Amino acid sequence: MKARVLYVPNESGEWRQRGLRRALQDLEDAGLIEAHRVFSLLWRVRNGGDSSAHRRGLVTAVREFRPTVVLVQHMDGSGITRRDVADMRFGNEFNLIYHEGDAHHPIQKPLPPEARVLGATSDITYVSGRGLLMRNFIRAGAKDVRYAQWCFDTDRFPREAINDSDREFDVVIVANHHRPGLRAMPGLRARKRFVDAAQERWGDRLALYGAGWAGSSARGPLAFDDQVRAVRSAWVSANWDHFPRVWGYHSDRLPISLAAGTVHATTLHPGFEEVFPRAVAAAMILAERPKGLLASIDRLLETTTPQERLTRMRIGQDHAYSSMAQNDQLVGWLNDSGAQIDAMAAKSAWARGGPLRDDL
Repeated sequence: MKARVLYVPNESGEWRQRGLRRALQDLEDAGLIEAHRVFSLLWRVRNGGDSSAHRRGLVTAVREFRPTVVLVQHMDGSGITRRDVADMRFGNEFNLIYHEGDAHHPIQKPLPPEARVLGATSDITYVSGRGLLMRNFIRAGAKDVRYAQWCFDTDRFPREAINDSDREFDVVIVANHHRPGLRAMPGLRARKRFVDAAQERWGDRLALYGAGWAGSSARGPLAFDDQVRAVRSAWVSANWDHFPRVWGYHSDRLPISLAAGTVHATTLHPGFEEVFPRAVAAAMILAERPKGLLASIDRLLETTTPQERLTRMRIGQDHAYSSMAQNDQLVGWLNDSGAQIDAMAAKSAWARGGPLRDDL
């Protein structure tokens, strides 16, 4: 039997998870799943009204649609409870997949109540790093926790050829700065040191985007959809991650930057040698400390020609679109829940997909 998928996305305001919405639509249009439906619970809650009424609406959607898979992403603020999940399951047989891309820490950034509920009641929970991030959910009662690296939305960021022209900047950094408090996020102070040193080192050859920064290179906040434009203005995109010691963790800025077409410089996390094939090393600059990352960026800029950098960029872009696309990752999740979707047939569906039909 083909899968019937109910998708409960992380959305608010005008923001839509276009990539997975389109992927599900294309899978249905190609006959690779029987049907799909989107119920944007978090959007409804944030848009106003009675949270409990919206959650009852989700229960009703499950009963009416009768999915075989329910995929839920990041429900912080939705108010979803164990009783809600029990009501969803009553009289219905489906696999519940919960994806939590955000990184959490038991003290600095504890799991929100909704994540604890969904982790404990899911059949499979996917998180963006091993070790600490998995233990958070195991302590919450999750029975099957798996690693799923951050991928990117190919619908929002379609592939663009990397041009041969010179770049306005040597380095671009896209990162927000949060003031350190008693519960400072892991890696926060190291990020501040990295950015301060980068501004001193590269000056007007650096473009620094994000909230909270000051200095001659700072250009203020950047809209999510403008990341590609910003990244493509430099030879190197750079960042220092939160949670630098977590196995396999990185933010979505890494796949977006590789897909945009720069050499990407970032924190060397444990496990990266397993996450990234050796061939992709040419497109990445990795270091365990900010000082080493700064020196390695300088070394690349000083010892490579523009043509050599372009070659590296194209290697990274190829990897991003072949191995870090959200829609391909979705097929893996659905197949983990028994959907039996042919991955190559899914790729053909992405290639011929039509206009997105928006629904909530």
